[in-house]
Amino acid sequence: MVATAHERPLPDSGWVPVEQRWLGLDKRSLRPALIVAAIGILLGGVLPLVNNAVAWDNEIQAGEVIDLGNGLTVAPPRGWQLEGGTRIGEPKTNPVSAGGSSALLVSGAVSVFIRTAPFTGDNTALLNQVDNNREKTPKTSGLTVRGPAETLTTADGRQGLVQHYTGIDSDAVVAVFTFPAGGSTAGEIGLTVEADTTGGQLAPLRDELDAMLRSINWADRS
Repeated sequence: MVATAHERPLPDSGWVPVEQRWLGLDKRSLRPALIVAAIGILLGGVLPLVNNAVAWDNEIQAGEVIDLGNGLTVAPPRGWQLEGGTRIGEPKTNPVSAGGSSALLVSGAVSVFIRTAPFTGDNTALLNQVDNNREKTPKTSGLTVRGPAETLTTADGRQGLVQHYTGIDSDAVVAVFTFPAGGSTAGEIGLTVEADTTGGQLAPLRDELDAMLRSINWADRS
């Protein structure tokens, strides 16, 4: 018995007409899927390759000084890369204020993060706070203290503390200084310098790092 038009079963909701198929797939969904796939390839593969291929070039020149706010400055070694922070005399791309500021310097596998922020206490208290924070951070929690903290005196006579750390495949140096806050800001300003690298990479740059720490300068604005 032949079914009439009224008796023919309706097509399933997922049925795709022959003219809309390609290799068994619904051609109507191919374009959106290809667009999504292309975006995924671009974000996951192409852009990282381009980013790695383009070298960062913001090299520190002789005599350049970084503004850390509150009258604080530091003179990085020539040839290091400034990846965050503002030179004295150039337009400020990052906030530099009494509330605190930061700078990031890189040389090879060594990265140096400098930060200022309100802090009430002496150098020992600030070093203990930094040490506690590093112990809670997965990236630096595997490092252990190597020897007692050492006193370091800057070129303008300001004293700070320097602590060395070591790990299985990494090394670090942390330096801290405290300064009276100028202007209307009460309390003090804490300055921390954290230098981290893979094992053995820090030793060749010890002299440059030491010179950078000793270059930290504070112009009293009180």
